[in-house]
Amino acid sequence: MGIQKFPITEEQIDTLVAEFYARVRRDPDIGPVFLRAIGTDGEIWRHHEAKIASFWRNAMGIDRSFSGNPMLKHLANNDILPEQFPIWLGIFEQAAHDVLPESTALSIVALANRIGESLQFGLVQFRKPQDGPPSLTPAV
Repeated sequence: MGIQKFPITEEQIDTLVAEFYARVRRDPDIGPVFLRAIGTDGEIWRHHEAKIASFWRNAMGIDRSFSGNPMLKHLANNDILPEQFPIWLGIFEQAAHDVLPESTALSIVALANRIGESLQFGLVQFRKPQDGPPSLTPAV
């Protein structure tokens, strides 16, 4: 276990993840992407949410049990487009501000933005034509 980045509990992370995905499933832009990838089965969604909550506990330094590679998962799904990340981050930010204390919401949103920008940038780089120049800015 590392040093926790800022005060947040495991229960707060679980609540945020559940609220975020409830909103994602209703979103007309990215909801269909998640539904195609995960499906509609409630048990599968609970498993996905538990894995993502584990990711956030790992990112926070609370628990290092997460295993997986978010970049590879996003790269493997051609339905995920770089320009969808601002939508994802907007939903995450709204959910965070609705379920967390303000200072905690601001901190986790800042972290989510850094992670989202990294994933977005990675998608742009890995999906560009092999002989094309590198893109130095993520798509918006």
